[in-house]
Amino acid sequence: MHRIKIIFFGSTSDSVLVLEKLVTCHLSLVTLQIVAVVTQPARPAGRNQVLSPTPVEIWAKAQKIPVFSFPHNNKKPWLFENEQTVIDTLEPFKADLIVSASFGQKIPIQTIRAATFGGLNVHPSLLPKWRGADPVPWAILSGDHQTGVTIVTLEEKFDEGKIIAQQKYPITDKDTSDPLRTKLFQLGADLLVNNLSDYCSLSMSSRSRLTGGSGDLTKTEIVTSSTPRNDNEPYARRLTRDDGFEPWEKIQNPKEAERIDRKFRALHPWPGLWTEIKEKRLKILSCHLNPSLILDTVQLEGKKPVSYEQFAKVYLPS
Repeated sequence: MHRIKIIFFGSTSDSVLVLEKLVTCHLSLVTLQIVAVVTQPARPAGRNQVLSPTPVEIWAKAQKIPVFSFPHNNKKPWLFENEQTVIDTLEPFKADLIVSASFGQKIPIQTIRAATFGGLNVHPSLLPKWRGADPVPWAILSGDHQTGVTIVTLEEKFDEGKIIAQQKYPITDKDTSDPLRTKLFQLGADLLVNNLSDYCSLSMSSRSRLTGGSGDLTKTEIVTSSTPRNDNEPYARRLTRDDGFEPWEKIQNPKEAERIDRKFRALHPWPGLWTEIKEKRLKILSCHLNPSLILDTVQLEGKKPVSYEQFAKVYLPS
């Protein structure tokens, strides 16, 4: 039985789903050990802006696994402020495999290449479609009827590695981004472990032939099915608050109802769907189709949430 030492990169509750799967799975020829975890630094959260660690940091500390955070570049937040510090900090762990899931920053290529089996990422889309930071909301926003999850090798550029495995999953007309994303990471955790088992079996067999049965792991190429880069496929750029804006006249237009319903579901809870009335921001907190768009709950800038009927009586006199 060979031990595979893993350094895990992740930051969200969806990352924890993958972590938990890695530590509880049972493979036939190898055992997996999370030797270190890298997550994003604690950030202010809530009304009182209390400094809050990521779900991954909380999980790692509870498991007594070494956990690290590194400052990001202020101008390019997807990069580390000092990449060499990351490389030097992780090198003593002598990782066999890097695994990432919902991390959000570029992992140094030197760290990936130093690992015996390189790195694998769990990406919640059917690559090459929806490469990028926010694939789930973009899939809903675009009216896709199907999405999925991809296990892809980590390379120098985001989401441009080679595909190890994919699994399709339907998008319904009721799906919102957060629950759908969580479901995809649940599927992705299973997909990762199932294919990691096969991969490790093949890799150990190859190692045995190359080393004459010695116990030392050797670097090996990851067997892959295809390369996902396709410039014709849509890109899932990171969403901003401005993406949630929709002109009031379009919200009132029955012909726009289905599109705006998709937008609400895609952008809920953040950045959320919002409009402007009399130069004030109006958040759409809940709505439904029947068959036109019916607003249920809204919140005017500086006010508490109210039913749309209450809002209309005061601010939209007939």
